[in-house]
Amino acid sequence: MKLAMFIKTTTQPGKRAQVRALWEEHLRPRAEANGAQEAYAFCEDSMDPDVFYLFEIYTDADAMKANAGQPWFAEYMGQVAPLLAGQPDVGMATPVWTKGL
Repeated sequence: MKLAMFIKTTTQPGKRAQVRALWEEHLRPRAEANGAQEAYAFCEDSMDPDVFYLFEIYTDADAMKANAGQPWFAEYMGQVAPLLAGQPDVGMATPVWTKGL
């Protein structure tokens, strides 16, 4: 069963660009290469310059767990954590209908 993740992240003031640069370095190349991530979007909030959203669809929950358990993900989190204003707000859902996938 597919798994969708919705992640809202708030950065320290003025740090969103630095977080995006780390995302570009660590997560984007892995998402592009990972067939188990069927959809992925990095979105910058239009109203708050310190907020961004990630949207991901995985083939199943095991694929998401395997991805999050990779050493490079821990390295990314270690580098990005000081730039964040608290823990991201993570939601998980079962996709019922999608367009464009």
